[in-house]
Amino acid sequence: MNERTVAYLFQIIWALFLGGMLAFGFRSSWNVENGQRGLLGETRSGTTVWIDPIAFPVLIVIYVAAYMTILNRGGQSRSFLIGFVTDIFLFTSIYFILLLLILPVLRKHFSARMCATLWLIPVFLFYQPQILVTLTVRPPAAVIYIPGEVMRTAVFIWAVGAILIMGIQTVSHLWFAAGIRKHSRPVTDRELTEKWETLKEGLGLDIPIRLWYCSTIKTPLSIGMRKKNKITCLPERSYTAEEAELIFLHELHHIQRNDTHTKFFLKFCTALGWFQPFIWIAVKKAEADLELSCDEIVLKGAGSDRRRKYAEMLLETAGEPRGFTTCLSASAESLRYRMRSTLSEKKKRAGAGLLFFVMFFSCFCVGKTAFSTDRDTLGNVLETDPSNITSAFYTEDLESGERIEVVDREGLLDHISGIRVDRLLYRYEVMMSYNEPVILGTVSSDDTEFTLFGEYLEIIRHETGETLLYHVADPIDWEYVRTL
Repeated sequence: MNERTVAYLFQIIWALFLGGMLAFGFRSSWNVENGQRGLLGETRSGTTVWIDPIAFPVLIVIYVAAYMTILNRGGQSRSFLIGFVTDIFLFTSIYFILLLLILPVLRKHFSARMCATLWLIPVFLFYQPQILVTLTVRPPAAVIYIPGEVMRTAVFIWAVGAILIMGIQTVSHLWFAAGIRKHSRPVTDRELTEKWETLKEGLGLDIPIRLWYCSTIKTPLSIGMRKKNKITCLPERSYTAEEAELIFLHELHHIQRNDTHTKFFLKFCTALGWFQPFIWIAVKKAEADLELSCDEIVLKGAGSDRRRKYAEMLLETAGEPRGFTTCLSASAESLRYRMRSTLSEKKKRAGAGLLFFVMFFSCFCVGKTAFSTDRDTLGNVLETDPSNITSAFYTEDLESGERIEVVDREGLLDHISGIRVDRLLYRYEVMMSYNEPVILGTVSSDDTEFTLFGEYLEIIRHETGETLLYHVADPIDWEYVRTL
């Protein structure tokens, strides 16, 4: 069993583990929200599915900072970071767009809670340090060449845009939160506060959550990123007991799921793909699914009268969400679907099995595309002439150990020196399948080894401790090499 087979088997096992953990976490959360115990028999105050969504932006920032400082390996960290962030960007963008396309079908047959969880797949996939290993173990399925100056310019523009967009969204949220606090006052109505505390206790929420009136909002909302800083705000108006119960249940389920962190993750995704309009549309749909999933649990088992009352309340309290907040009633576009869904009593599948399969197959979709840059000829990359090649061997199966010495080193260098090669941003650990033609050589001038195989060239410079990997852009005439 060669190294590449071992790498595939390990990835399959890891994909099964991640898929199983997601399905388990979702089902356990589903049980708790529906008044049952979790799968391990626990009762929880929080019903976040497995990983807190804020882990995605936080850990990406940590990875980037670590590779720029602690893990800077021979000046290659910048190239690795470009490849790493690009892979996250590609997966998240393509996944969101595909999910956006099939969302109408999913919403028709599966629970809103499952649809909302599907948007979090990048969180579960990229939170793990293991992903840094997975991305660099096996070679990519496709290599995209981009000239160095073009890539550096594009990355700079993208990074500036991402930081600017995220900065604007964060400042907007802080400004909105400050306005909320400035124009709010505690709810003192005894009937409302007793209802609030009773529902909190019923959901097992043991964290402090303030209940306020706010004169500047049109729809009930919850705000606060930290556990001890949660606030639910109500517009200044009177509420019937039923209205209060519906509003409180909706917002308490948002808090129980830590949906303000989910909103932060979604806003981070818009910053990550700021120049793609489909990403902004997808994030809007994801935010709507958060609201739909809370509608779903609030109306579980409700009759037509209660559903009609809830729909009327959504219309009466329509407003636009701001910042990293969750709100009862949002824009007219999402309201149309929510109204139809609210009035429907059709039962849908929970969707734990679908989450398992999506998570499992997503594990095989990262690291499939690599980028290369700085195109040059193989001769220039090796920086040598025939007299400096101290050894050269040809083999058709590296694992067998059978090697044929290349006698005509000058002819070999003449043949391969003009081949164009592009520097890969990643350094992959397992490249060869051990049953393909390979040229191995050493260069005495600077103690360099090179391995030319398939579509790749590996150069190891022992003097500097540098290992470089290139993608071979031109075909190699292996029949001619055998005659040298």
